[in-house]
Formats: sequence, C-alpha cells, structure tokens
Amino acid sequence: MSKTKTWLLCALLIAACGQPDDAPDKLKIGYVINFMSHEWYQNISKSATTRAAELDVELIVADANLDVAAQISKAENLLAQGVEVLILSPVDAKAMGPIVRQAKAAGTKVITESNPVSEAVSYVGIDNYAGGVKAGEWFASYAAEKGLDPKILIVGFPNFEDCRQRVDGFKDALAASGLTHEIVQEVDGQGLKEKAFKVAQDALTANPQINVIYGINDDSTTGGMAAYKAAGLDEAALTAIGFGFEGTVGQTALTGDTPYAAALAMFPNFVGSALIDAAVQLSRGEQLPPHYETPTIVVTRDNISRFYDTSTEPPFALKVDAVRALMTQ
Repeated sequence: MSKTKTWLLCALLIAACGQPDDAPDKLKIGYVINFMSHEWYQNISKSATTRAAELDVELIVADANLDVAAQISKAENLLAQGVEVLILSPVDAKAMGPIVRQAKAAGTKVITESNPVSEAVSYVGIDNYAGGVKAGEWFASYAAEKGLDPKILIVGFPNFEDCRQRVDGFKDALAASGLTHEIVQEVDGQGLKEKAFKVAQDALTANPQINVIYGINDDSTTGGMAAYKAAGLDEAALTAIGFGFEGTVGQTALTGDTPYAAALAMFPNFVGSALIDAAVQLSRGEQLPPHYETPTIVVTRDNISRFYDTSTEPPFALKVDAVRALMTQ
C-alpha cells in the first residue's frame, strides 16, 4: 500500500470513532467551494455536510462561483468567524497564496481540494495524472481488443492544472502503449456541457473522421457526444471516455444506450467525507501527508454495480466500503 493511501485509510478509521465526549468546543470548519453549480461540488458539499454531522463538527460552506475575488472575500469572512480549519477548492491556485498566509498568521490550518496551493498543509483528492494514465491504459487495451483506428478529440479545460494533468496522463499512457492513434484536435470546453458542445461541434465539422472523444469531466464528454449526434455522424462508430463520474450526468450516460464506454471515477461523495476527516485530524494536532490521496478506478457497464447501487434511477447510492477497499489495492 502506498504511503498516502495508508494515511487516508488510517484517517478514515480514526475519524469514524468521532470526537471525544468531553471536547470543550465544537470544531468549526470553513469551506469555500469554487463552483457550487457543478454536480461534482454539489455532491462533495452534501457528503462533507453529512460527515461533519456524523462527527459533530460545525461546517460552514460558501460558494465562490468561479470568482477569485469572491473566494478571497469569503475565505476572509470565514477566518473572521474563527474557523479552525479552512478548506479551499481554489478558483485559481496561484491567487490563494495570500489567503493561506493570512490563515497561518491567524493559527488556522488550510487544506485544499482539486488543486494544491503552496503553503497549504495538504491537498485532499485524487492523483489526476495517474487517473489520466488509468483512462489511457484502459482505452489502449479496449481499442486493441476492438480493432479500432482511433482518431481522438480531447475536450479539455487547460486553465486548471488538474485538468491538464488528466489530459497529459491520458496521452502519455497511449504513447507508452504502442497503440497507433492520432489526436486530431484538443479543444477547451471549460468543463461545461454547453461550451463543450460548441467547441466539439466546430472540431467535428472540420474533422468528421473523429471516432473517439475523451473529456476531462462528464459534461465535457457528454457535450462532445451531443455534438457528434447533432452532426449526424454514426454514433455506433464513436467511443467516448470520461473523467470524474461526478453523478447523474455520467451515470445516466454510462448505463444508457450511448457511446459512453468508460469513465475514470473520482467518487465525489468519498472526497467530501475525506475532506472532513482530514480537517478533524488537523484539529487534533495530527500530521497529514502533502497529498492526502483518494481512490480512483475506471468504471464501465461491467463493473459499475461493484461501486454503486444501480437498482434505482441515477443518482446511484455509493457503496462506500467498496471504494474504501480500493485504498488497500
């Protein structure tokens, strides 16, 4: 087991015991999310709130709505309220340095989600590059098995380092596999389905030979799929691979009659709980690794029921124990 996975597994077991009954004050945690309108962050927020209630800690959540200035202002407001731990999903990681230093001066510990920030105690979340590698390795094997001649469109979001890493890992895995393939075009869908649709539409108009779409999140992938369909191209010839599997959008696409063949699952509900577990550890004076890693795996129609209860309509309930078991692999 890797060192970071060992840390996270221990944290989950320790935090599950709850806080001492004689704790004089309830722990107060502040969390400034970068974009609550996105399903990923809605699920993280829900699971973080649930976990905070289980551990009897106070969680205050604020939404920056992709506004750097708003994130700084809301973080300063939480510091003024005396939060002991501040969690940030940074809109711009480089712009968060002053807030981290301000928090440290106030005795508040900072952890981040999605992207690391210099001087923060720890980054909680997946290894994005490794996730991209897993997606690329899966596709290389799939393409070889199916005899595909991949002409690939990548729908990315280059403004964010984590999204760039997802693309880099995917491309590096394909190169290492020896699979003959062509990356026809890379476009910026900004992580939003409507924008992904538009840029994919333009790419497909210029390059109708594209038969593979890789998106950095579910909206990027499904936006590309929608553009492919709108262009009147043969959907039976398309293979779509996503990253995130954030909730209803990805789950519906993967379990439906669509070209969505696989997704690198990031398990947002698990990440939300892990953020609170990490914050609780910090409040107890425990040390965290620089990267408090959460698990990922490629999910397909064949293995989705291992991690989700698919007996109902999406959003599916997460099988937490199955995800936790990935930490020992």
